[in-house]
Amino acid sequence: MRIALIGYGKMGKMVEEVCRGQGHEIVHTIDIDNLVSEAGFSGEWVKMTDVLIDFSTAAAVVTNVQNAARAKIPIVEGTTGWNEDLKKVRQIVETQRGTCVYTSNFSMGVQSLFYLTRQAGKLLSRFEDFHPFIVESHHTQKVDAPSGTALTLRQILEESYSSEVPTSSLRAGFIPGNHLVGFDSPFDTLTLEHRARSREGFARGALFAARWVQGKTGFYRFEDVLFGEEK
Repeated sequence: MRIALIGYGKMGKMVEEVCRGQGHEIVHTIDIDNLVSEAGFSGEWVKMTDVLIDFSTAAAVVTNVQNAARAKIPIVEGTTGWNEDLKKVRQIVETQRGTCVYTSNFSMGVQSLFYLTRQAGKLLSRFEDFHPFIVESHHTQKVDAPSGTALTLRQILEESYSSEVPTSSLRAGFIPGNHLVGFDSPFDTLTLEHRARSREGFARGALFAARWVQGKTGFYRFEDVLFGEEK
């Protein structure tokens, strides 16, 4: 695949490393020094690009997705913190017949955690003794808190629970990302936990999505890409 990267920070560089290791070509990078305006993409790289992978900033997501849809280039959206714009982004993609795969976390392990959390919530919400909670921890440079992954986990649990699920965040050191979902009762505690060792897992998941999205049109959650529509 010929890939253009939006965002060339730690995640962008990791995606680049994994791409080249798998034999893909990086044809262009967009970062803070060459930001794209709402006028759209321009340059020879646009014609060469099979897919865009975006790990930039929440404030840029709407513009990035709109420009991708205009250019008819699929976009894999890995940026977090833009939940309030979800309906707007979906409308852009569907109105302009664009293509977007999005998630708060492209790790295959985290996607499995989403799936297992949904099943556990369905089961344990039947018993009033079990109270759900979420704890997430990341490095000090992570801006959003709770993390996008924690917000997704909370949203999943609230499909089964009527009240807001308590969610705690920690920012310390160099933690790549830990997420724990718990169900506590007076008698015992059940936990599901994912611990990231590096950013490579996120990059590999984004590349899986980039391959999957080729030739498709529409707005897709990565969870549905992996597990279908089953909930």
